[in-house]
Amino acid sequence: MRKIISGLGIISGIVCAAGASAESVTLTGDFPAAYREASFLTRMAIDRFDGGDGPALSIALERALSGNGGAAHFAVMSMARRSGMGPVDADGVLSGVVSTEVNENRDVQKREECAEKVDNKCTKKQQVEIICRKRTIDVIADLRIVRARDRSVAYSSRKSRHDEVTWCPNASAPGAVEGTIRGMIDSVAAETAREIAPYTERYVLRFYENRTGMPKDISNEFKAAIRLTQQNLPEACRAFAAIDTALPGQVSVTYDLGICAEARGDYAEAMALYQRAAAIRPRDRADFDAGIDRTQRLIVARNDERERQRRR
Repeated sequence: MRKIISGLGIISGIVCAAGASAESVTLTGDFPAAYREASFLTRMAIDRFDGGDGPALSIALERALSGNGGAAHFAVMSMARRSGMGPVDADGVLSGVVSTEVNENRDVQKREECAEKVDNKCTKKQQVEIICRKRTIDVIADLRIVRARDRSVAYSSRKSRHDEVTWCPNASAPGAVEGTIRGMIDSVAAETAREIAPYTERYVLRFYENRTGMPKDISNEFKAAIRLTQQNLPEACRAFAAIDTALPGQVSVTYDLGICAEARGDYAEAMALYQRAAAIRPRDRADFDAGIDRTQRLIVARNDERERQRRR
């Protein structure tokens, strides 16, 4: 109750990023849900959510899990509209409780104002108190998914949202409370959907261009290969491989070969190349570690999809 107190495989394609620099490539990959066991469910029933804003969260979850007009991971049904059918029709039931608290209080602030003027210039200032208003809104949602077959818990999470605004005399009052709460509810629903369903994401990778330590002829070949990535990525990757054979152990070439492997969907090879690049130059681990983590998650998503197909 509301309380108010006053590629290939998983990679689907390789395209040049609009407006991207010549050393970038945009990939599309499928990533696993944070709560993988919940993602193996296929038919999700949205049960009632207790609390004054519970019905709003139920509807927001229906919308978010139905894909918002895009491809949906779950077949979503609302138990409130199921004409008495029991949860046996679903393999997962999502339920919970929402508590909302709104507080509005006086907020005394000090401001500096001009006390005396001479020739239209302020010669003396003073501190004055003004009475403002402060409004805080807190939404806490407890959610869980129970498997229909054995009543075990596949997902459990608490999500909180906080909004605070202060306005003083001669300033516009904030927007309506209900609108702010609806935005917070939609945010909770979107975060929940992201946690329990795999998702597809486009991301940009930048090729390493550093040619330090390369002989002039190979340096020129590498520079040409970098330029070629925007016109013919497979051919550029073959050029990187030839350079790696002629001059192994170059961190830029190794990392860029990792991008090539990732682009064609060979995530295990990409991860190995990113690990090799990190071993060559451990002081520059940010991109390497990001690549290792990303390819690990791409591998998990691919394996999860195979497991889902096996269970069907």
